[in-house]
Amino acid sequence: MKDMWMDVYNALIVNPVIAKHLAIKPSSDEEETTYQIKFYEAPETLDVTKPFIVIDTFSGPQTNAYHMANKPVSLTFNFQINVETQNRLLTKEIAKAVKEVMWEMGYGQLNGGLDTYFRETKRFVDARRYRKNTRIHDTDY
Repeated sequence: MKDMWMDVYNALIVNPVIAKHLAIKPSSDEEETTYQIKFYEAPETLDVTKPFIVIDTFSGPQTNAYHMANKPVSLTFNFQINVETQNRLLTKEIAKAVKEVMWEMGYGQLNGGLDTYFRETKRFVDARRYRKNTRIHDTDY
């Protein structure tokens, strides 16, 4: 079974802008680089003084997009990707890189989302929504 969530994550971490700002360098040669990219929500242990991304869905799990002979042959995926930093221009730079990655993956940007500053957390947030239908017969998710 494939995992579209990890497909999005893996595409994001190879983007140079995203990797530059969200990579956490390992403390030793044996450790892998990790990224300030999380699923569903930001855990309390996340370093929120650094830029981070949260990948979430805004309308529940994937749904069937197309059917043939009473069987689904394509799925629709909806993601909301939140970029949060303490710098407005950096937030926009990372959000633009996310949009480019999602476009390359075949996602279109939808209306809605968020573009604001949260005084309580002292972070700028750019949350954009994306949708994609899988190719015909690509339903193993």
